[in-house]
Amino acid sequence: MLAPTLGALAMLAGVLTTWVVNTRPASEQDPDARFWYVFTGAWVVAPLVLGASVIDRGIGVATVAAVAGTVLAANKYSSRVFRRRVDAEHQSILAAEHSALAARHESVLRAWSRYELDPEAAINHPSMNDVGSPPTAALVRALAAAEDLRLQHPEQESGGVDAGYRQAVIELETAFRQAELAETRVPAIVEAPSLRTSRTSPQPQAGAC
Repeated sequence: MLAPTLGALAMLAGVLTTWVVNTRPASEQDPDARFWYVFTGAWVVAPLVLGASVIDRGIGVATVAAVAGTVLAANKYSSRVFRRRVDAEHQSILAAEHSALAARHESVLRAWSRYELDPEAAINHPSMNDVGSPPTAALVRALAAAEDLRLQHPEQESGGVDAGYRQAVIELETAFRQAELAETRVPAIVEAPSLRTSRTSPQPQAGAC
């Protein structure tokens, strides 16, 4: 009974070592961790296999074959599980990046809508709603481009949110700042020279000849 027990323990140790080797080093960010896990697992498995072989050579050979088979199967399974976990984390990161860009996008929309929904802001800043103004026209184009790319929500092979949407949001923010800056530079209404002259010219005195 001792030889089969040692064989079973060797198989279990091989499976555990394979699982740890495939899952732990990546999370620990240690380039040497894989080597030490393999080294430690080998030191556990080797004496168990040797003990089973000393007790019963047939069981020892069977143990070696069983350990090799279980290690290969465990390696395949643990690698697949690890890839799924990495993919899930990757998708989570992409979703967070896209949400952050969408929040910046919405922030510009809310800021611009104030100039349309707030009567006082609309009166004081009329060019913000005038698509005939070049800065406002550029803002409208930037908004349309960003909105189109947000609905597409593509992903790059490089592992990040589509650079097109990121760039579109940056350009939208820039266009909005430029439109606001252009609005603040609009000159005040200047009185007509004739009106200014009529106000400043002296009035004739009553009774003058």
